[in-house]
Amino acid sequence: MKEKYDVIVVGAGIAGLGVAAILAKEARQHVLVLDRFPTPGGRLSCFADYPGHGWTVDTGLHFIELGPLSSSHELNRRAGKEVSWASLSQTVEFWNGNRFQNLADLVPMNREDKTAFKSLLQTIASMSDTQIEAWDNRSLEEWLSENVSQKPLKELITDIGMIMTTIPAAIDMAAGEVLYIARDNLRKAKQLLAASYPLAGMQGLTSGLEEVIRECGSEIKVACEVQEILIKNGRALGVRVPIGSHPYQAEYCMPETRAVYADRVVCALPIYQLGKVIDFSTKRSPLPHWWVKRIQDIQNEITGLVGYMIGLKEPVVPTDKLCFFTALQTNHAKLPFQAFPASNYSPGVAPQGKQLWHTDIVCEHAEASDKFKRERLLKLMWEDIKEMFPGIEDKLEWRIPYYVDGCDGLARKPGLVGNFKPGLRAPGVTNLFFAGDTYVGRGLAANGAAKSAMLCADLILSTLTQST
Repeated sequence: MKEKYDVIVVGAGIAGLGVAAILAKEARQHVLVLDRFPTPGGRLSCFADYPGHGWTVDTGLHFIELGPLSSSHELNRRAGKEVSWASLSQTVEFWNGNRFQNLADLVPMNREDKTAFKSLLQTIASMSDTQIEAWDNRSLEEWLSENVSQKPLKELITDIGMIMTTIPAAIDMAAGEVLYIARDNLRKAKQLLAASYPLAGMQGLTSGLEEVIRECGSEIKVACEVQEILIKNGRALGVRVPIGSHPYQAEYCMPETRAVYADRVVCALPIYQLGKVIDFSTKRSPLPHWWVKRIQDIQNEITGLVGYMIGLKEPVVPTDKLCFFTALQTNHAKLPFQAFPASNYSPGVAPQGKQLWHTDIVCEHAEASDKFKRERLLKLMWEDIKEMFPGIEDKLEWRIPYYVDGCDGLARKPGLVGNFKPGLRAPGVTNLFFAGDTYVGRGLAANGAAKSAMLCADLILSTLTQST
């Protein structure tokens, strides 16, 4: 690493890589991207030929809303790269406690209901940003109460809202976020739900951004955990990084450090990790007390995933079935469930004749962060999987248990979406910026992070223009 860069980006997920790629390509900025993990990608990390030749495993379940029409695709295209996508999912099937049903069977509607549903879709598609933002601090249950009278329609929108938010109850879902995602789908894909999977796995969303950064002469350094973002007199000066290796285990390690300087710093870590790189102590924090308190108040408002990556010796559902499977509540874990056969979308992620499944249950931070609670949930989830997909245990070749605490950024609850999210610029520190799915930016998971990356990059580009 050099001593000085134009921009330092902390975090090499899709948001950090996206900001760096845009600044390196469009403004010829010399950017340094730093990440604590051994490979770039963050929560979109991807592992080829693991656990054996021919398998490609992601970090957790990922299904990208709108696929080639998404913010994730738009970010890559802006950087000059194209992502190859599988076909959009054909249907969603819900577990009713005994079997899977599609939405039409799960929520039967008469002719009057169907007419009302069509009118409701037209209403959502025509909503303005201002109209949607007015619902960012109110629940989907309130919006349904004021705008939908038919019970089947309320059930249908609630089920769809659960998929969009990974929150089971409409009273806990932010209406503004559900309406925004639904409007985006209706305008771009002419349907409420449309998702796809990159043919290369999740690395298909980040590898092109990595290439752009390096092609433009900028740098990515992995296995380098930033110790602190240096802030003095209202300006970010750079970061502190470790010098060399350390013989102690991580929990005992306090490395010697050196400073690396930059004109601008972008923190692409989620808000629940900010306390690791910014001093939050009341007397010493370089950021305003009200801002620090706000971050601390909401940093655990996140959802978690506990699940399995599953490799099957032979398919448990037909390989031509492009479907997403879900449940509002399973029989054993009693939590929302999600799954899809990734190799049905992208045959290259599994050896020929075999099938790769992504599965998870959605839980709260308190459960995902507790080792014993998540292990108990994992055992219950396996009982659910065996019940939902009879014969899967006999076809099992391998399974990889995993958990992700903070899977979709901030939970999509009232008061935690849209402009209620933390802003993209640090208050009182003119050259410190933020990007990622826990900051301002709309859309599901990776799409929210990609949108935030583009907004952050444009904000920095505007400061570069002003300075010249």
